[in-house]
Amino acid sequence: MLAFAEEVLPNHIPEVSLIPPLPLSQQERAWIKEHPGVRVAVKSGWMPIEFQLENQKHTGISVDYLEQISLLTGLTFTIVDYHPNINANEVEFMTGIRGKNYPEGFQLVATPYLETTNAIYVAAKSGLSPGNSNLNQLSQKTVAVFRSGPLARELKTSVPDINLKLVDIADDAFEYLHAQEVDAYIGNELVLDYHIDYHRIKSVTKSGVTPITSKVYLAVSKEHPLLQSILNKAILQIGTNQPEILNTWKIQAENPFTKYLITAISFFAVVLLFQLIKLYKSSKKQAHESEQKIWFQANHDFLTQLPNRYFLKTQLSQALHQSEISLSNIGVIIIDLDNFKEINDTAGHAIGDEVLIKVAARINAIIAPPNIMARFGGDEFLILMQENPDAEALNTFCARLIEVMEAPFKIQQKSFLVSISIGASRFPENSRNVEELIMFADEAMYQAKRTGKNKFILFNENMHDVFTKRTQLGNELRHAVERHQLYLQYQPIFNLHNQHCEKVEALLRWYHPEFGTVPPNVFISIAEENGSIIEIGEWVFQQVMSDFTKLTRHFGDIEICINLSPIQFAQSECIHQFIANIRSRNIPGTHFCFEITEGLLLEPSNHVIDNLNKINEHGIRLALDDFGTGYSSLAYLNKFKIDYVKIDRSFISNITENANDLALCKTIIYMGKQLNIRLIAEGVETLAQENLLKEMGCDYSQGFYRARPITIRDLSPENREAGTNSLA
Repeated sequence: MLAFAEEVLPNHIPEVSLIPPLPLSQQERAWIKEHPGVRVAVKSGWMPIEFQLENQKHTGISVDYLEQISLLTGLTFTIVDYHPNINANEVEFMTGIRGKNYPEGFQLVATPYLETTNAIYVAAKSGLSPGNSNLNQLSQKTVAVFRSGPLARELKTSVPDINLKLVDIADDAFEYLHAQEVDAYIGNELVLDYHIDYHRIKSVTKSGVTPITSKVYLAVSKEHPLLQSILNKAILQIGTNQPEILNTWKIQAENPFTKYLITAISFFAVVLLFQLIKLYKSSKKQAHESEQKIWFQANHDFLTQLPNRYFLKTQLSQALHQSEISLSNIGVIIIDLDNFKEINDTAGHAIGDEVLIKVAARINAIIAPPNIMARFGGDEFLILMQENPDAEALNTFCARLIEVMEAPFKIQQKSFLVSISIGASRFPENSRNVEELIMFADEAMYQAKRTGKNKFILFNENMHDVFTKRTQLGNELRHAVERHQLYLQYQPIFNLHNQHCEKVEALLRWYHPEFGTVPPNVFISIAEENGSIIEIGEWVFQQVMSDFTKLTRHFGDIEICINLSPIQFAQSECIHQFIANIRSRNIPGTHFCFEITEGLLLEPSNHVIDNLNKINEHGIRLALDDFGTGYSSLAYLNKFKIDYVKIDRSFISNITENANDLALCKTIIYMGKQLNIRLIAEGVETLAQENLLKEMGCDYSQGFYRARPITIRDLSPENREAGTNSLA
């Protein structure tokens, strides 16, 4: 049974003053004229956002927003009780939607009307001071959190070793706090503050806020796209977290001195009264300072003290609104530190934090108001340029950012060089939407990283197409293993002294039914960016073990070379599992060689060193891939047990014509001989190249001249003769 209310505009809410007229299109005005009455579903038990009074009338922040939307649009709303199975035949839209938790057939309005922080609550006698707690202090603590919604998952991501106790209602969490079964409770600050004040709960106090926010949206039936646009414009006009509406739902705290003040007036002299007034003012000042501290924590990054993501997005929304009126430009700049992970891994997270603080201070020093800089997360910063910047001004400013980062940072008697990659987008040229402007600047920044780092790029439409294609490939790559789209090819490697095939390199290939064969230099970098390299690496290990018997039957006592990503060393469970697998099958580790890149060895963490030692202990050999294209330092070749160095194909291709390439190859081969490291030349395509390499003392040859990569099917009996010929 659906319950309908006669009116949705409550009398106790003041009109939001000075709201300019809503800029509606001709089609939107026509829609309003054709649909003057609109049904809206509102929940009944979520104080103070939306709930029912004893007289069954709906009230709350959502209903107040409906009132203001009605004033702006002229629409009349009829409230319908929300129920889980509600559909588009019953209502045109609904309020109070969090995340993706809305019925089928509806879609979210782009702009949330509420975005509130999640706060930390503790028992009043816990000893924690109000306003002083943060997420880092909850490491290894037990924390209550709502079972539904994304908050639990986001907390686990932010603090991996936090212990979560899931609850269904706030009162359960408060009981756990009272019984000391949990250390803290994290939840929606707006809802829980109201709940605590409304029920006069004295046993729980707020001890801090988190950077995690909760957004509340309207959701509109997909049958009414024009209504979706109208409502989004109305929310933008009224504003997210409209102060006049939110202030209406703040319960004024009881003055703790009222009863003492009345008693004092009755029994004491005027002098004592003055003392009480003085004490009251002091308490009020302390309460105000505490509120200011909580507000600062909610809107600023605790490490750099810069504005945080939430605060800057709010400022960006307001700036866009003003720019729409003044017809001015806005620039959005995203900055990401290059190779910051290497600083964390090699110098430690404490040094990494110091680097972030100093980077933030150096960049912020060249930013003048009204421009704003914020820490957007991790090693990423965002700058809002509000001084009507054109493309030339953005180029000039970004070049200056690159320049100010050239000087090293001095931390604990060490120098750290930190470069940055920058992407920028412009309003209204690139978009009129907050999220799109940030996304486009982010795309430009990643393009700067992919094309060399330490540079800046302004967004353009073609870049978006490339990013979209790359994102599409990334999404498809996540399913490549389960859809059996990956396969291995094996390229033989020959001993130049006897022309015997002694090794094969396992080469990963991806064939997609729509995109065809995707080059490894494209999809490997995508896999490393989105984390799917771990699953793919596990599949490669499993496939090599599956092919091992056929490979040894065909090639004899063969060594199989497997490429490893630095990410696999950072998350090394798959490496340990592979070693355990070959041990359980009594396969000697000498049958395998792991190919790694130079960057892994420059300043390796203890974790990387332990893994390298474990690999050596089991007899698995190590090859340094693409030598000569990166840092090519002799120091790490002497420090670590490297069995092979692979000379990159870019040097091999021109050794018969280019004297410089020939000299470089000679130097690399000579160096390897002195260090007792064997040399493998990649990309050998002619007899002349092979003869030169043999004369210089190179040990192995890999390339199309001797053999092209083959699949395991090519080693089947019917293809064995053809496969043998290909190795000749």
